[in-house]
Amino acid sequence: MTKSKRFEPIQEIASNSADALSRPMADAARKVADLERQLVQLKTYRDEYVRNSTADGGAMDAVKLQNYRSFLDRLGDAMRQHVKNLDVARADYERRRLQWSEKRIEAESLGRAVERFRAEEQRDADRRDQLKVLKTLGAGLPRQHSHHQQLVASRHRYYHEQHDEFIRAT
Repeated sequence: MTKSKRFEPIQEIASNSADALSRPMADAARKVADLERQLVQLKTYRDEYVRNSTADGGAMDAVKLQNYRSFLDRLGDAMRQHVKNLDVARADYERRRLQWSEKRIEAESLGRAVERFRAEEQRDADRRDQLKVLKTLGAGLPRQHSHHQQLVASRHRYYHEQHDEFIRAT
């Protein structure tokens, strides 16, 4: 079995793991977005409540004032708890995003390794094919090769002689 074939299942498992991790990460992102939207709604409600309560212009009696403050305190407590929940959700999202990112990088690295192995295997197959062709052609090639070497050597001698003559002439 080739190296690329041995690594393909590993790469596929890593890729599937990254895909599987993307779903909970997306759910965590949606939860963060929902909690952020709810926090904005709570702030808007609090601001409107304060604005409407003070817009009356009339004086508040002690009971009404105590109820107003108590309600604002409970609303503030709810908002603080909501912010804590939002912080936990953001941390969960970030943890899931990091897990997904690591697995995705692993899968991509394995994919590149498999591609390199395939390229090496193809080069090796091409070399084997070339050797088969050379063996099939047989003894004719070495003679051609030695003839080529003789031509190159004679060219080198010729150019060397031409160079020497030029140097002597100058």
